[in-house]
Amino acid sequence: MLATKLSSALVAPSKVANTLDWRKAFGAVMGIDVTRDRIGLAIVEHPEHICESVPLKSIPLHDTVDMKKAGISKSALSELEAIIKHHHVCASVVNWPVHNGRMGEDCGKVLHVLDAVINRSNSIISRKRPFTLWGSSANGSFASFPTDSWGRSVEFARAPAYTPGMSFSSKSVSRQEPSYDPSLVAASVLDEWVEKHWQIDSKLGIATAPKLTSKNLFFDPSSVHEYNSETASLQAALL
Repeated sequence: MLATKLSSALVAPSKVANTLDWRKAFGAVMGIDVTRDRIGLAIVEHPEHICESVPLKSIPLHDTVDMKKAGISKSALSELEAIIKHHHVCASVVNWPVHNGRMGEDCGKVLHVLDAVINRSNSIISRKRPFTLWGSSANGSFASFPTDSWGRSVEFARAPAYTPGMSFSSKSVSRQEPSYDPSLVAASVLDEWVEKHWQIDSKLGIATAPKLTSKNLFFDPSSVHEYNSETASLQAALL
């Protein structure tokens, strides 16, 4: 399959860490959390300078002028471009909202918005300013679920646990627009990503990259390839 703009800009989380290492004197990474109606944002510099991420004001995906525009409005793109320039962003870490290891409508929404961003602007996400997908460890991974004699995860046969605001459909599990600030989620994702990729000595002000002993459990490039091949019409859901 031919690489699309979206898949060409996707890299492993460790690659983003390497990029920030090269740009640590004058660069930052942006955290992104996409919800149904808003984009949560946060910024983190190299951990030698500051260990914790800084949440920014979340921005609406659409406005009254571009309500029918697919993916993201022109005003939202302009705000993202301004943030990228102001904070010297060199890459992005995007929240990958799996639920109990399942990819559903929320993951499809993320890819749909990213696809719209990269096709309408070349200064937010690109091969020179890549992004990675990072799922919170709290959301789990299929790697921890037992398999049957055929090697299939038994988790696929279970109904997801109910949470307030959840609705069920034949396609996926979806949730209503959350009441929390998505920028706090973006900041939390950045903090976890930093913790996994650097060992920080706050007294000496030194951050060293530890030797990674395990693969990136939440990095799944096949998800983007599946989205590219199965959603030519840019549906906002993974089927």
